[in-house]
Amino acid sequence: MHPKLVKYLTFPLHEKIIGRKTFEYLKELERLQWTSPAQLDELQFEKLKALLMHAGKNIPFYAKRFSESGFDPAKMQSMEDFKALPFLTKAEIRENLKDMTWSSCPGGLHRYNTGGSSGQPLIFYFDRRRQAYDAAARALTHRWWGIDVGDKELYLWGSPLEITKQDRIKDVRDRLTNQMLLSAFELSAAQLHLYVKKMEKLKPKCLFGYPSSIDLFCRMAKQHGYELNNFGIRVVFSTAEVLYEHQKKNISETFGGVPVANGYGSREGGFISHECPKGAMHVMDPNVIVEYARNSRLVRPNEDGEIVVTHLDNWAMPFIRYRTEDIAQFDDKPCMCGRHFSIMKTIQGRTTDFVVTPDGRWQHALSVIYVVRDIPGVAEFKIIQETIHSIRVLLKVDANLFPKEGRDLIVKGFKKRMGKEVNVTIEMVDEIEKDASGKYRYVVSMVAEKHGFDIGEYF
Repeated sequence: MHPKLVKYLTFPLHEKIIGRKTFEYLKELERLQWTSPAQLDELQFEKLKALLMHAGKNIPFYAKRFSESGFDPAKMQSMEDFKALPFLTKAEIRENLKDMTWSSCPGGLHRYNTGGSSGQPLIFYFDRRRQAYDAAARALTHRWWGIDVGDKELYLWGSPLEITKQDRIKDVRDRLTNQMLLSAFELSAAQLHLYVKKMEKLKPKCLFGYPSSIDLFCRMAKQHGYELNNFGIRVVFSTAEVLYEHQKKNISETFGGVPVANGYGSREGGFISHECPKGAMHVMDPNVIVEYARNSRLVRPNEDGEIVVTHLDNWAMPFIRYRTEDIAQFDDKPCMCGRHFSIMKTIQGRTTDFVVTPDGRWQHALSVIYVVRDIPGVAEFKIIQETIHSIRVLLKVDANLFPKEGRDLIVKGFKKRMGKEVNVTIEMVDEIEKDASGKYRYVVSMVAEKHGFDIGEYF
């Protein structure tokens, strides 16, 4: 569809039908990006206080938490008062899901889940306000790079293997909003020609996806003689993993020297920060409060700290001082672009791996993570691909919640995605050890590591 038709008709109509004020919030963010740090601090404090008073009144988990901490939101005078609250962990969310939601939330609760690369499956809920503010932040940062609502966008992203009625509805919606999804789980020589043809037909203005998948797609295209620099792509947006310099260089060169802009966030934590054309990763300060902590203390500028997020606009299920388990630093110097949103830097968040199938597909690790993460009772997991035909899954489970058919579901799901000839071994463990680096790697492919993404080895 014509971009202006999408911008002024189909997308606004879609947002209005589902009850989201995305364009109203986008207009607000456009203005706020140029306001002073003092004004942003004042806005954050007002939104935070309102959120905390709501949480204490309507969310049982926080009513108890505030009481135990001796914290009264009504008496909060500054951000320092807020920092008296303990950090929120993934384990607490899993254990207190029911008591963390607002049962009478206007517009209802919208269920999400994620395992991501963390190996700790989470179920949580959003409201329409949270969805709209995240969508507005995404639209704002796209505009920083000359991409507006309605411009054609291609996603190289995770998509379900099984197509449901809801997925078909989403496909129609994507067509009406000039978006197209290509599965990051099905990269192969057989699919490559189809993907390139779809890209050529769409002529997207931007590409969005996992950096590892986009990098692999670019190298596969080069190997098979495809030129991707004439399809109209002006910028590539990278998210969900650390963007490494070698990936950035390869992606940019493949599409004719276009910029590759980095973004940081998570499904549960929200749209947190994004790179501007001057190279700074700006935090969406009107929507989130970001802290950086180590050993329960807040760090100074240029020190490594765990990213701790409070999303100011999810009243359905507030995440207050949520530990993301990702590591980064912050900078207290202003950006040359003139925006006063705070700056995140040196993001060291975990990366996922690839698994290689016997028929030659390099599947993004999320394809197998998705199999494990939705099974009740899975507390932690680690997936190890030892050979092209063998996968070992370490599981730490809650025996009271893990279903009898849980093992069979995992085996069936892996074989469906990787091939019937793959041997899947499941081991129940009490603990999953960290790597020597101190980090968890929840998907480890010895096959991918051995060959260093040597595409020619399997294609």
